[in-house]
Amino acid sequence: MHRRARTLSAGLVLLLALGSPLWAAEPAIPLPGGTLAQARAGFTPEQARDLRQRYSPEALISAGDVALFHFIDIGLWLETVVAARSAEVMPLDVRLDPAIGRTRVGSAGGGLPLLAYLRSEKSRAQSMIVMQSGKIVFEDYPGMRPADNHVWMSVAKTTASLVVRKLAEEGKIDVEKPIDSYVPAFRDTEWRGIRVIDVLDMASGMDIVENQANRENPRSIISRYNHATAGEPNADGKIESQLEVIRSARRLGPPGLSFDYSSLNTTVLALLAEAVEDRRWPDIFQDRVWARMGVEGDMRVALAPDGTPQAHGLLSTRLRDLARYGLLHTPSWAKASRDRIVTDAYVRQIQSGGRKQVF
Repeated sequence: MHRRARTLSAGLVLLLALGSPLWAAEPAIPLPGGTLAQARAGFTPEQARDLRQRYSPEALISAGDVALFHFIDIGLWLETVVAARSAEVMPLDVRLDPAIGRTRVGSAGGGLPLLAYLRSEKSRAQSMIVMQSGKIVFEDYPGMRPADNHVWMSVAKTTASLVVRKLAEEGKIDVEKPIDSYVPAFRDTEWRGIRVIDVLDMASGMDIVENQANRENPRSIISRYNHATAGEPNADGKIESQLEVIRSARRLGPPGLSFDYSSLNTTVLALLAEAVEDRRWPDIFQDRVWARMGVEGDMRVALAPDGTPQAHGLLSTRLRDLARYGLLHTPSWAKASRDRIVTDAYVRQIQSGGRKQVF
């Protein structure tokens, strides 16, 4: 909650890794071929059938062709609900800086210019945008079209903390109170007694740590959670609801002591917002954020089969609209919305309000 936007006030960089460019800084560098070229042109029915048949959770997280295909059409593998745009579109100013595309990245052999790296088939990048002072200074689409939606992945986690912050500002949530005082589903579980602030800071003390070892352990709660996302059987062949998996989590240690990253914490925050507002998460985010912005397109919000919102990462929009969301957290917020959505007080807390003993 407190540190995610520390660098946003100076500039905004967004990369959708896993497309002819709209604003090519260096046209002499060719666009990649292969599946990336297919994504830019639009997949043929035969290609789409093949990639859909090759779907598996493992293929999805491997950053290969299956992931590239499914991440620009999230509705192929998950139920989605629309958070609709409704305000007038606010066009973004474009002031391209070719020097950004020439910035060298990587270390082997002196590295590569950024644009050459993005357009390399090995990078698998689909798009990238850089914002500075509210203007687009770099934009490229090696593996998707500008009007395509793409999943946000964990950038989306900020949406849950933003909504909880707004509810706290309105007096509807006290972050010092336990999560189960708002969400009855957690009262008879080991989530009982954990404060909202500890969930916000990913210091819940629950045994839900999202690291590589747990991702590779088929019986870890992280693996069970991921399989429940799409209603797929766990390692024991059982199909679990995602809420059931979250409720089954056990304590790892005292809350409020240590930062332990986990998507389950973010999902708990989305469930908190739903419980307080008695509305579905997509509707809450639509009315409080998305419909108030000058975005170009709708947001697609993925749901698990039991209806649990996937605010931890499975939100999907156009790249420029993701950039507009980032601008809300900067002094250039008026380029993305006609009224203030993210308060100065919240930005200050993000930048300097974190608990050092936790982080």
